[in-house]
Amino acid sequence: MKISILTLGCKVNEYESLSMASQLTKLGHIVTDKLEVADCYIVNTCAVTNMAERKSRQMIAKIKKVNPRAKIVVCGCASQHNNKQFVGYDGVVSVIGNNGKQNIIEYIKNSHKVDLESISCEYQPFEYATKTKTRQYIKVQDGCNNFCSYCIIPYTRGRSRSRDLNDILEEIKTIDTSEIVVTGINVSDYRINGELALIDLLEAIDKLNVRFRLSSLECVIVTDEFLNRLAKLKNFCPFFHLSLQSACNETLKRMNRHYTIEQYIEVCNKVKHYFPNSCISTDLIVGFKGETDQEFAETFNNLKKIPFAFMHIFPYSIRQGTNAEKMIGDVASDVVKDREHQLIEYNKILKQNFVSQNINKQHKVVVEEYTDGYSCGYSENYLYCYINQKLEEGKIVKVVPKSPFKNGVLCEIVK
Repeated sequence: MKISILTLGCKVNEYESLSMASQLTKLGHIVTDKLEVADCYIVNTCAVTNMAERKSRQMIAKIKKVNPRAKIVVCGCASQHNNKQFVGYDGVVSVIGNNGKQNIIEYIKNSHKVDLESISCEYQPFEYATKTKTRQYIKVQDGCNNFCSYCIIPYTRGRSRSRDLNDILEEIKTIDTSEIVVTGINVSDYRINGELALIDLLEAIDKLNVRFRLSSLECVIVTDEFLNRLAKLKNFCPFFHLSLQSACNETLKRMNRHYTIEQYIEVCNKVKHYFPNSCISTDLIVGFKGETDQEFAETFNNLKKIPFAFMHIFPYSIRQGTNAEKMIGDVASDVVKDREHQLIEYNKILKQNFVSQNINKQHKVVVEEYTDGYSCGYSENYLYCYINQKLEEGKIVKVVPKSPFKNGVLCEIVK
């Protein structure tokens, strides 16, 4: 049977899709991640925003255009959040949540229509994920205990739980890839025997002599001790995605974020002290409930104090079942669009500055693809590099960026 796995959302979803692909390949099925003619389709959905859920539903319509007789299994956060939005579609034979992914073949073979397994309090192991050519996601943790007022994920993923250290290391040993990305729903909450232990995990990974980076971090875990130990790791890539969401303390309180903007700025300055050439990025929500003009102005002014390379900017999206849904203070859509536009324009300046700061500085790049006459890939500090010659995919090369180019930099190879 040919099976297409179509993934929306985060790196954890991508890992779990690769895991499902590995399961199915071992059973003799042909697996693709392309929207093309297949016997069966798995839609691994996302629910982080209303738009993400809409795209998940739209994917079913796209499948039906490719294969009107398609057999479709829906899984992931959107179906965990609201299974009814998928049940009425012709061709959808099973609607499951997140836990059912470990037994995906059963839902392909048998029509369950709706079968939402309860979310486990223990970490549920997955089949080791099918390796990729150049970068491999390694899931180390699932769930979240933070309950930010705007976020649906603790309800769709359950409480925080960590994967066994030895199991993580064994999976890494089985793959042959140029770089791994340590990922989870809240990686910062990785624990061993109930104690925070992310830095212990990273030190263990470093000994396996494979280049690695983190998908994201919460700023509260980034202490001097953490950074001092991290700086000693020879294979760590200095890319820090530190989720912010707002740079105004009053807004942060309503979001139930557990830090102040002053603490966040201090953390970013510490990162730059230990890793001067690091890339710091973040997420920002625009137009959260009750965000006044003064609060937005405070956010904008504080952003200028932080050495970001770039930001991911999202208009606030109401999530049914969250605490923020009950809050008053909706921000008018035209106001949200104007604030979003201001941040997008500032983001362009940040990206330009980051590129300029890296010109004529040596980097190591993993070659990911060859396209339009250029070998392309990311440097250790997440700068997208173009090299004007064909190189082997997965090869790590030393380069020096010479000029801005497209969405990154044009580089010369260091002999």
